[in-house]
Amino acid sequence: MQDKIHVVVDTLAVSNETPLKDDPRCHVLRLIARHGNEEWWDGDRSLEEMFAMVEKTGQLPGTSQPPVGYIHDFFAKLAEEGKKIIYIAVDSVLSGTYQTCCMVAKQVMKEIQGSDIRVVDGLTAACPLSGMAMEVLRKADSGVEDMDELEAFARDCALRTETYFTVKTLDYLQKGGRIGAVGALVGNILGIRPIVHLDREGKLLVGDKARTRKKILKRMVELACSHDPIEAIFVAHAVVDDEAQALAKEMQERYPGVPVMVTSIGTVLAAHLGPGAIGVFVRRKA
Repeated sequence: MQDKIHVVVDTLAVSNETPLKDDPRCHVLRLIARHGNEEWWDGDRSLEEMFAMVEKTGQLPGTSQPPVGYIHDFFAKLAEEGKKIIYIAVDSVLSGTYQTCCMVAKQVMKEIQGSDIRVVDGLTAACPLSGMAMEVLRKADSGVEDMDELEAFARDCALRTETYFTVKTLDYLQKGGRIGAVGALVGNILGIRPIVHLDREGKLLVGDKARTRKKILKRMVELACSHDPIEAIFVAHAVVDDEAQALAKEMQERYPGVPVMVTSIGTVLAAHLGPGAIGVFVRRKA
């Protein structure tokens, strides 16, 4: 194991549920979730706790990126230890964390001689970000230490990752401005739910719609499989583990031998998607 190259992911990557949890070369930038007057670092409360707060009060949660000072100290500490850093950020359309970290990374590199911090837009969210970080470390372990090459590789992994997710309730998307009040009302009355797809620029598009959960999940798998050939599969969910495991099993049956990773989505992402949210992600072969 080489120790020069280190990766950073934010809490939306849910790296604590992946092999990165035990890798000292992986570091986690923590985002913030809040409900009413209560605020906590992502990971300090469970999804069940947050959703119980919503059910009790009827008030939906919110989120924010970390303070600039926290990000600066986070990067500076690693740089002072001589680590070369590749930070794979949550999709820049979903969060301003990417832009803030680009600014802070430039500042730290001015302050600390010889430091090297690369910030990559992951163009997705949840466990595929951890998958990209794992690939970067594997490439470094193979002998690649050139930061330009590793950064380009990480960006390529992001471009090859396809994202599809759906929700059980439209209320959270409506509050976040992703869907209008009228659209949410009509959807809730008719039982229509969207399948959301992130395009190559990380923008949210409606990939399809359906009325029943069964049809939605089936169609989501079909859309994910349309990107064959596939080298990695990811499933992430908000307290619907049975459905997540069923999706993972179906994808594994379709692609024997292709690794499948299943995790939760963490409180920050769940604050925008709500209980029952579930996503299927695939990384296309280069």
